[in-house]
Amino acid sequence: MKKYVFIFFIISSQVFGQNPIDALRPFWGYEYSQVLSNSIGNATVASGYITPGLTSNPANLAAIQFGYFQLNFSNRQYNSNSSSVTNTGFNGIDLVHPVKVFRGRLVYSLGAHKKSDFISNYQNNTSRFNEKGKLTSYHVAAALEFARNLYLGADFNFLYGNNEMTVLGNDKTYYYKPRYSGSNITLGLLHILSKNFQYGLSVDMPTSLSVKEKYIETNYPSDGNTFSQVYNYEAIKPITLHFGAALLLKSVNFFYEGKQTDWSNLEFDSNEIVEQDGTPASILINEEIRNIYTSTTSHHFGTAIKLRDTPINLFSGYQYIPTPFNSVDEENINEVFARHAYNFGISLSLQKNITIQGSYENYNIDIADESNNFERISIGLSLHDLSGFWN
Repeated sequence: MKKYVFIFFIISSQVFGQNPIDALRPFWGYEYSQVLSNSIGNATVASGYITPGLTSNPANLAAIQFGYFQLNFSNRQYNSNSSSVTNTGFNGIDLVHPVKVFRGRLVYSLGAHKKSDFISNYQNNTSRFNEKGKLTSYHVAAALEFARNLYLGADFNFLYGNNEMTVLGNDKTYYYKPRYSGSNITLGLLHILSKNFQYGLSVDMPTSLSVKEKYIETNYPSDGNTFSQVYNYEAIKPITLHFGAALLLKSVNFFYEGKQTDWSNLEFDSNEIVEQDGTPASILINEEIRNIYTSTTSHHFGTAIKLRDTPINLFSGYQYIPTPFNSVDEENINEVFARHAYNFGISLSLQKNITIQGSYENYNIDIADESNNFERISIGLSLHDLSGFWN
């Protein structure tokens, strides 16, 4: 039964009140930025002008020399052996605007986009678990050329979202709906060493989310036997470091990004939630966080290919995303439940200033011999180099 330990953690967090999963959940969705970024496996910390718009490094904006506007939509589906759940909708809108300056470059960006999808399902002989939600970011970013071929940037994000989870048992139903609100800042650097090679660094500063959690427990045999409660707490994600490089050739580009987070520094904070003896629950929960979570480094690889004499560009990517759990018993959850993502994308120029983009992502979640995967198909439209509009 070790292979179901992670699923048990997810489900038990709804049934038995707040625990370390509640602090992790809003930061452990399926991340999304924009079509081209996802097409190269989110290996964007040093992508520069190749992926205009939203990336993991705001300094990339300063490498863009043209105005850019894009919007996109997607369909998401999570599949397990027992069931599936889908969700379709608008992902976001983004604007990039270069500003004329006396020397160097200054570019700003603003927009709203879905930062993470929360979606999963699980079923066994005694219960059925279903999850669906999202975290949305409203952001304002700016980047400048600090020195020749050295760019600095900052991105300010205001985060809002919710997650809706239901556990249907033989005798009881547990309904759980946390609402999230908060903010964070990302700082970045991009250094172009030559026309063929560049590297990037960025830091996501600690992200603080206020959580208002609605919880309802219903007992089937008695219609009147219902318990409901609203809990308020803070979930604080530690610093995340992004690092990587890009090799830019005539017809093909290669990208790499590493993403490091020490999840043992995750924090849960609440003045309202206490143990039976009056001790703040955050003391015990934060101690459990330090015991069960560990530092992780995810690896992202991407490729972009320009098809000669055509208006078509092709993209592909691979992501390895380990879970933040330490080993449980003799089995290492960090390996058993790692996510392997395969990404593909295409862009087609319809006219000089109009491009359509599409991407497909497939996340395989290793849960021993059980097949689980998350799929996302996205389509976007971008407008760029629109004379008279950007100036």
